[in-house]
Amino acid sequence: MTQDEIQDIIDYAYPRIKNYYGKGKLDYPKIELWNDIYARLSGDPEARGEASKSSKAEFDVDRAIETGKTYIYIYFPNVKDEEDLLRSLIHEYTHYLQDLTKFKEFRRKFSYDKDPYEMQSKEAEKDWNKKDDEGNYLFIKPKG
Repeated sequence: MTQDEIQDIIDYAYPRIKNYYGKGKLDYPKIELWNDIYARLSGDPEARGEASKSSKAEFDVDRAIETGKTYIYIYFPNVKDEEDLLRSLIHEYTHYLQDLTKFKEFRRKFSYDKDPYEMQSKEAEKDWNKKDDEGNYLFIKPKG
C-alpha cells in the first residue's frame, strides 16, 4: 500500500473509530505515518533495525504518561492491506483507552502474549469489519 492509500483509509476510518470506541482520559491520539520505528526513535531517516520489517503500529505510552500527549505511529511500509491497517489502528486505539499506569505495569509483569492489555487489544482488532444494524461497514470505506 502506498502512503497516500494508507492516509486515505485513516482519514475515513479514524473519526469513526473515535466515535465508536469513545474518548479516553487524554486527548485523542494524533496519528503519524513513519517509514520505520528506528527512524522515528533516532531522528535518522535512514535508520533500520531488527524490528524494521515487522513493526506496523505503536501507541506511545511513555510519551502519553510524560507529556499527556497521545500518538499512534503507523509504520506504513509494513502495512499489507486495509484489513491490516484497520486492525492496527483499532489495536493501538484500544491501548489509548486503557489505564496507562497498568499498561506499563503489565508490560513489566507479562510476556506480550500473556499481557491482559495486549489480549484485550488483539480481541478488539476483530471489529475491523464490523457492521452497523443496517449492514454497513463501520470502518471500511465504501468503494466508488
